[in-house]
Amino acid sequence: MNEPKSFKEILNYLGSSAFLSSLLVIAVASALLYVIKQYLIKKVAYTNKDEQHKNTFIGMIFNVLQYIVIIAAAMMVMHLHGVNVSSILAGLGIVATIVGLALQDTLKDIIAGINIYNNNFYKVGDMVRYNGEECDVKYFSARVTKFQSMATSSTYTVCNSQIRSIEKIKDSKSVSFLFRFADDRTLIEETLQKAIDRTKEDVKNVRKLSYSGIWNITTDGVTYGITYVCPAHKAGAARKTLLLNCYDEFKKAGISPVFSRGML
Repeated sequence: MNEPKSFKEILNYLGSSAFLSSLLVIAVASALLYVIKQYLIKKVAYTNKDEQHKNTFIGMIFNVLQYIVIIAAAMMVMHLHGVNVSSILAGLGIVATIVGLALQDTLKDIIAGINIYNNNFYKVGDMVRYNGEECDVKYFSARVTKFQSMATSSTYTVCNSQIRSIEKIKDSKSVSFLFRFADDRTLIEETLQKAIDRTKEDVKNVRKLSYSGIWNITTDGVTYGITYVCPAHKAGAARKTLLLNCYDEFKKAGISPVFSRGML
């Protein structure tokens, strides 16, 4: 019984030098991207001990290099399959215009991302005020930034080119607590204030520690927030002291949050 011609062609192609060479190109490109990422991690970790700055730098630079490697690998694979890459390169003037028009928003985002990084607008882990909300910068790349609202924990993914202005809140931290609707609001606020006053006495390097009011109201209950300014290397100890004082005051007042979350 004769095998179908199409199946033979597939087998011939899978055994061809063009296919095997293409696999090699893809493998090399993947390995190169891995090596680049590891190099960036080690290089930045060696020159900069700031973990937030390191994550921001790696996210942006690797994102750009990834595009370059993928495009180069695609050109090589096309060349191996008999595509006249020279004619493609010669016609890049027209192609660049078409691609530029199609990807102008992407290019704007990348340029804006480089500008944000170079001018230190913010980095991963910073507290910023965006669209009137206090947010934590959770992720940054050449194209997008992800913010997490301190009030609602909602995450916003914003194209870098859409970020016209932003306020960086230096060393600002927060802790929030969710209480039931039936709980006495006055008692909760008084209890939080007592915990704040105790923390001010216990931790001397905490600045602007204050009750920041009701952050959110949902079907689950009411969220109350506390904000403070603290150096990054002291943040862990300050947060622990604040939470312990809140715990003690909650216990004394006979109230209990149904859920709490702290954000550094």
